[in-house]
Amino acid sequence: MAKKKLKTCKHCGAEIAATAKTCPQCGGKNKAPIYKRPWFVVLVVLIIIGIIAGGSGSKKNQDTHKVGEVTNNTSSQETTNNTSEEEPTVEKKTSYVVGDILQDGDIKIVYIASGNYVEDNQFLQPGENNQYVFLKFAFINEGKTDKSVSFYNFDAYADGYACDMHYSSDEALSATLSAGRATSGTIVFEVPKNAQDIEVEYSPNAFSSKKVKFVFEGEKDSGYVLEPNTSRTEGAYHVGDVIEDKNVIIIYMACELYTSDNQFIQPKSGYHFETVTLEFENTGTSDKHVSTLSFDCYADGVACDQMFAREDDLSGTISAGRKIKGTVTFEVPDNAEVVEVEYNDNIWTSHRIVFTVK
Repeated sequence: MAKKKLKTCKHCGAEIAATAKTCPQCGGKNKAPIYKRPWFVVLVVLIIIGIIAGGSGSKKNQDTHKVGEVTNNTSSQETTNNTSEEEPTVEKKTSYVVGDILQDGDIKIVYIASGNYVEDNQFLQPGENNQYVFLKFAFINEGKTDKSVSFYNFDAYADGYACDMHYSSDEALSATLSAGRATSGTIVFEVPKNAQDIEVEYSPNAFSSKKVKFVFEGEKDSGYVLEPNTSRTEGAYHVGDVIEDKNVIIIYMACELYTSDNQFIQPKSGYHFETVTLEFENTGTSDKHVSTLSFDCYADGVACDQMFAREDDLSGTISAGRKIKGTVTFEVPDNAEVVEVEYNDNIWTSHRIVFTVK
C-alpha cells in the first residue's frame, strides 16, 4: 500500500495530507508566505514610491507655509539662516502674493515679481485679445539631497480657465539643485487681456495632489536678489586631475571659453559660454551611459543654463573597457567669482563629482 504523502501545517505544526488546503486540526488555510503573495509585493513597491515622493525634505513641517516677507534688506543668505536656530512663525495661507517667502520641506521659495512679458520674436506673439504675463521665483535648496524645479510644475488659470504656457523665456525656471544651491527664473503664460483673476498653481510633487497657489498682481517687484555664495567646494577637481569613481575613470582634460558661430545661439548680455572637456573610461563589466544631462553648473551658488548646440557634446554609451570624450557647455555670468560643474549619473543618490571652472 502506497504511503500517504504528508506535509506540515504552517500554523500549528500538525502533519496533514499534502493535498489539504485547510488543516483539520487548527482550521488554518495553507497559503503562501505573506512575502510571496502578489499583493504584498505591490504594497512594498507603493511604500517605496511613497517614501521617495514624500522625501522632499527632512524638516518636520512638510506642508508648504509662509515663513516671511521680502524687505528692503532681505537676501538669500538671510532667509537661508532664518531656520538655523529656531523655526520661524508659520503662517498658513491658501494663496501667496509677491514678496512672500515660503518653506516647502527643504526648499525655500520666494515669489519675487510679476508683470507683463514682452516677446521679441514676431512669430511668437500672443493671440488676438491675449497677452503674456510672467511670475518670477527663487528656489533655494536648504537640504542635503538634490532637488529639482521646473516650469512644468506650474499651471495658470484666468478667471478659472486653464491657460497655455509660453516657453521662449530666456530666464525659464528649470534646474536641479544640489545641497545649498539656488536658482531663480520666470514662468510665462498667455492669458486674456480682460482677465480679472489670474492664479498660478505649483505642484511640488508629481505623486501628490497638493497645490500651492500664487496670485498674479500685475506689475509688481519685491526687489529680492539671490545673494552670491562664493564658497568653494572642498575637494573639487581641477584641469589635469584623474578621478577614479565606481566603475569609471574620469580625466578632466580642459576648461575654456567657447564662442558660438551660430547667430541664433548666443549668450545673454553679461554672460558667456564655458566649456568643460572630459574623458570617461568604463572600468566596470556592463555598459555605461554618459550624458550631458547628468551635469549641472553653478556660478556663485546659482544654477546656470546648459547649452546643447556643440557637435562634440559628451553623450554616448560605452561598453566595458571602452572610453568616450566630449564637452559640456554652460552659460555663465561674466562677473561670477566661483564657477563649478557637478556630475551625478545616478538620480537616486546625491553623490556628486565637482569640477572647478573658475
